[in-house]
Amino acid sequence: MKTLRSKFIALLLALTILPALVIAFFTQNLLEQTLAIGLNPEVKTGLDAALLAAQMRHAQEREILAHELRRAATSSPLSSFHPQDSLNVLMLLDSTRQVAQTWPNHKQISPPAFHQISTSDSLLEAGSDSLAIRLAYKMPNGEWLIGQRAITEDLRRQTAQVLNAAQYFNLLDLERERLRRSLVLVFLAVYSPILLLSLVMGWYFARRITQPLEQLAAATRKLVQGDWQHRVAIHAQDEIGEMGQAFNAMVSDLQRQQEQVIALEKMAAWREIARVLAHEIKNPLTPIQLMVQQMQDEYRGESEEYRAMLKKCGTIISEEINKLQKLVREFSDFARMPELHLAPGQVNDLIKEVAALHASRTIKLELDSSLPVFAFDWEALRRVFINLIQNALQSSPAAEVTISTKWRADDPRIEIAVDDTGSGIPPENLRRIFEPYFSTKKSGMGLGLAIVKRIIEEHRGTIMLTSAMGKGTRFVIELAL
Repeated sequence: MKTLRSKFIALLLALTILPALVIAFFTQNLLEQTLAIGLNPEVKTGLDAALLAAQMRHAQEREILAHELRRAATSSPLSSFHPQDSLNVLMLLDSTRQVAQTWPNHKQISPPAFHQISTSDSLLEAGSDSLAIRLAYKMPNGEWLIGQRAITEDLRRQTAQVLNAAQYFNLLDLERERLRRSLVLVFLAVYSPILLLSLVMGWYFARRITQPLEQLAAATRKLVQGDWQHRVAIHAQDEIGEMGQAFNAMVSDLQRQQEQVIALEKMAAWREIARVLAHEIKNPLTPIQLMVQQMQDEYRGESEEYRAMLKKCGTIISEEINKLQKLVREFSDFARMPELHLAPGQVNDLIKEVAALHASRTIKLELDSSLPVFAFDWEALRRVFINLIQNALQSSPAAEVTISTKWRADDPRIEIAVDDTGSGIPPENLRRIFEPYFSTKKSGMGLGLAIVKRIIEEHRGTIMLTSAMGKGTRFVIELAL
């Protein structure tokens, strides 16, 4: 069963893992396709071109600003220079970089830190940012002319978009492997509990399925060892429970069949013993009887006392021979039951006839008038009722006997009960009461009830017995139609 349990768990795990692997494959494929769309060379080329275009646009703006500063520096006088709307000449610094002049209507800024941006002339970076380009131009007299050119809103927005896209592209390129690892980790984080749950559920259901099978296997082994009383416990009303019920029913049927076989084997053995005994006892009876008669006839003496003794002994021997002959007939009847001669009849009439044979004792009859006519052996059942009535009357001198019949139309079957109020049968004798040669009476041979049981069974019927000490005994015969 462990192999079956392992296979069941492995199957459930496979049913859990295989869909997960398919999902993981398609998810990985989707991620790769998404990354391939976002990180393909064409996108890279486009972003580089956009960045180059933005840089070129800024360079153009810077050149325009530089041109205006050079033009302003060559103006004479400098105070007569009027900057364009897009150009703000902020201030003039002396050679020590102190503010010498500012232009009205223009925002003044603190003197910036200069950074050289060109070696061809004295043009330095003066703190450009995303809002404006600022340059410082060194004039021949050592003074510095500082100006700025505002960056338009469209250029700022376009530049920011290109920079953001380039940064996002570079970030994706750098994080590609981390995204793949993250996907694997997320997959494991999601499916590990599912896998563990599948393992637990697989073990639970496998155990629930295999445990009853293990119990059936153990019960089968006990059955092989001869334990016919063992039954499988039923814990559920499902298919497994039905299988257990079917097994228990099968064991019960096998037990009944075994008991029937054993009973038939015992019956056959007892019948063979009865046949042998009848043969061995019957053979010497006739010679013995003839010799006794001859002894009486051949006596020529004059002693009347001796003649009377011979006659008395002959009478005793004849009586014992008659008893032995009766015993032989019982043995013969038991060993070779006559074949049934079935004929339609009314069992109530048969019971009335048998009850009339015992006029010295009152037998109460409770007969169902709705009993149908059916085929049975009149003489065989007559023998059955005679035997049961005699046993009931012999159970106690004051025993009352009641015979009742009932028609069960739903089966259909006829139920015949013989009740007495006698002394009852001890519990230890109940299961042996139908065995051959078992009797609680000193004068009986124990064949009467064995013959009764056989006759009933040959009529496709059953006979059951219940008894209580001091209260009486009840025999119930059921004849199926």
